[in-house]
Amino acid sequence: MKKLWFSILTACFLLFSFSAKAEIISHEFNGILYIDETTVEELEQLFEKYNYRYFRGKLDNAYPAIFLKKLPKDFAQIESQKYRNEVFIRILAPLALKINEELSNERHTLLRLERSLERNKTLTPEENEKLEELAVKYDYFSRNNDESRAANLINHLKVRINVIPPSILIAVAAMETNWGFSRIAQEANSLYKEKVWYTNEGLEPLENKDDGYRFKIFDNLIDSMRSYALTFNSNISYQNVWDTRVEAAARQDKLIGESIAYSLAHASNLPNFVGILDYTTAFYDLFSIDIGHLQRIK
Repeated sequence: MKKLWFSILTACFLLFSFSAKAEIISHEFNGILYIDETTVEELEQLFEKYNYRYFRGKLDNAYPAIFLKKLPKDFAQIESQKYRNEVFIRILAPLALKINEELSNERHTLLRLERSLERNKTLTPEENEKLEELAVKYDYFSRNNDESRAANLINHLKVRINVIPPSILIAVAAMETNWGFSRIAQEANSLYKEKVWYTNEGLEPLENKDDGYRFKIFDNLIDSMRSYALTFNSNISYQNVWDTRVEAAARQDKLIGESIAYSLAHASNLPNFVGILDYTTAFYDLFSIDIGHLQRIK
């Protein structure tokens, strides 16, 4: 009888463990854990499992690939602002590093096309198609249709397609959403207050309802960050930032947020945006994430 009860209890424990895991982890793919819904407590347990703690000046610079679809459902109920900010940083750090992996891959593709052009003096139809796709994606238009078109596109796209320091992506999101406490972050997975105009789609603002805009709704947090990164690298209003990034990259191997923060003066309507951005990145040591890497889950 004792063995029977032990077997039943063991089965119940395993079932509970499986159910708890299934509740917070949607699926795993290529070493990334995708989480649909969780609470702060469950998230902390998962972070603990992968030794993902928050501390300034992180030494190993490895951030486990845990991707939340949205903020924890009880995130706004965290009473300690300090703790809420730290959880917010830990949620966004892996996403920011993944965005930079994607940007690095696109830049490598562009540089490969450049090498092919230098070597063969022309691009294959497939290479030309890829180059034109990048030009459309990053909103660069050229009327040049002669043999110098490919070189022209590559030279301009090299300025646009580049990494964005994770410290900038995280700090701007923190400022735009009040560290994830805002309604648009909670209800629209929006980290940067992106708007859609003259449509019924999107999250209606509580104020200025007649101004013709709504807040864009994203399926998940990383899509919001990905959309902002594309705007950052394609909107001509960021030209000053691109130029500063080129200069900074020429002076050092690794681009960090401190190098380009002050060129973001016109990136937001928030008062004293650059000063608060600089303070946020420094106070929370977000620069350590800039030199970090995404660690796949094994």
